[in-house]
Amino acid sequence: MSTVKLVSTGNSTHDYYQSINKTYHKLFQKLLMLHYPLFKEKGESLEERQINLTRHCISKLDVVKDKKILDVGCGNGTQSFFIKNNYFPSRITGVDINDSNIQLARSIKGEHEEIEFMVDDAQELNRIPDNSVDLLLCIESAFHYPDKHEFMSQIHRVLKPTGKFLIADILTRSYKNRYIMEKWKKKMSYFHWTIEDYFVAFKKNRLVVDSTEDITKSVIRGYRGFDRWITRRDVKSFFEYFLFKLLLYIQVKLNIFLLKKRRQYYIFVGRVLK
Repeated sequence: MSTVKLVSTGNSTHDYYQSINKTYHKLFQKLLMLHYPLFKEKGESLEERQINLTRHCISKLDVVKDKKILDVGCGNGTQSFFIKNNYFPSRITGVDINDSNIQLARSIKGEHEEIEFMVDDAQELNRIPDNSVDLLLCIESAFHYPDKHEFMSQIHRVLKPTGKFLIADILTRSYKNRYIMEKWKKKMSYFHWTIEDYFVAFKKNRLVVDSTEDITKSVIRGYRGFDRWITRRDVKSFFEYFLFKLLLYIQVKLNIFLLKKRRQYYIFVGRVLK
């Protein structure tokens, strides 16, 4: 991937994810999850800390084996594959509004008949039948949804009466009008809610929250040692190596600042009232 394309990741959400996927493949010769890192122990790679986050979310659910899972905002599909290979649901369906993500997911799907990927809007879920899902996961995607009330109404519709949902989302601590930032956030489809917004919406859409967890500090710790995530042997060109390291530094420092001052990372686990 050219360095010009990498710098252009701030143009739109589509450009961002397409560029990040290409960057991961260039650096690590494979796709990685599109997640923030979660700290468990020292010396972990970026991939290991992304996996930590998925494992932590799955640990919040009672039973995953033999269940039908809907992975909303599945990205490039790597999380869906990880869950299928490690937790053995009977079926997992990944949906994402980004067609390029779904194309990537399908390209690595292989012979896995129990996994399906499709383009769909989380606020509509047109291709998901009523009362058909045991577990609905939405990990680091909901902050892109402009109408999360519609998303929650779809959660209520597609979940079985005994089903559960898990939403891991990045929240805003408050609404402050920063004109330049607001223009850029709309361009990037950032629609962060406060925790109060979430609880109002849960109640309105007849969703019962059984547990919440603030994992902000663990995610901030997840960035420790980030300077070792990219090594000189990962990149042939010294100029590209320098640029990757610089952009990683900027991205990490920005994320840490936002998580400390303006945002929070929350996990919500709950069920429906049918």
